[in-house]
Amino acid sequence: MPELPEVETVVRGLDRELRGKRLKDFVFLSQHLVSKQPATALSLENYYGKKIKKIWRRGKVIVFEFSGQLGLIVHLKMTGQLYFVCPDQLLDKHSHARMAFYGFKKELRFRDIRKFGYLNCLKVEEIQKKIQTELGPEPLEMNFQDFFSQLQRFGKKRIKGWLLDQKIIAGIGNIYSDEILFEAKISPERKTISLSPKEARNLYRAMKSVLKKAIELKGSSVSDYVDSLGQPGKFQKRHRVYGREGKPCFRCQGTTVQRKKICGRSAFFCPSCQS
Repeated sequence: MPELPEVETVVRGLDRELRGKRLKDFVFLSQHLVSKQPATALSLENYYGKKIKKIWRRGKVIVFEFSGQLGLIVHLKMTGQLYFVCPDQLLDKHSHARMAFYGFKKELRFRDIRKFGYLNCLKVEEIQKKIQTELGPEPLEMNFQDFFSQLQRFGKKRIKGWLLDQKIIAGIGNIYSDEILFEAKISPERKTISLSPKEARNLYRAMKSVLKKAIELKGSSVSDYVDSLGQPGKFQKRHRVYGREGKPCFRCQGTTVQRKKICGRSAFFCPSCQS
């Protein structure tokens, strides 16, 4: 599933190309996108001729903000892709929506093999309320005091699950939780309340460092993720534990990376380096 660095990369590419453009055409190609529309959803025709004011990210979701207070919230889920193509490029069976813009030669397509993703057409105000209710703070915007307070507030949670909980911190998923914990030298099995102030500070710094570096390298392409130009990310070449079960630890060299189910998810870690 695309996480914060991947979604941020996609958003930057979309906003750079589409801000100020007016929507010419918007079509759902698959019925499942229609069925996922909430009761308050707007019809696609309402968007025709509307200008994109900006495109932004919150956690793992993408928000298109149009003139007239119209919005579009997109979640890529596991295999979703949003990228530009030439209009004459053939549609495959996994392409589920397309958008065209005045004065812009390419069209934007939404592709999703697993069909878990969605595009919901809502008023901007409704999207903002939804985000405030469902998502915690942004990890790159948190100060340490708020971060440490959240650790103590949910002290009974394992640190792996704490990082994955979108209502606590928005945007971190399986890949980056493992990479953050490895950099901080903290076991994913630890309870958050067990972390000392020094360990909490290390975790906070690791979170910022790993996410910033991943954004710089345009995310991790370990499955279906591509950016808005259809290009893969490069951070997967920097993974230290994720997906490396049975391979030597990059840090200590003497221990192999283990994989274990924690909080219902696979966790990759070094049992020697992470305590």
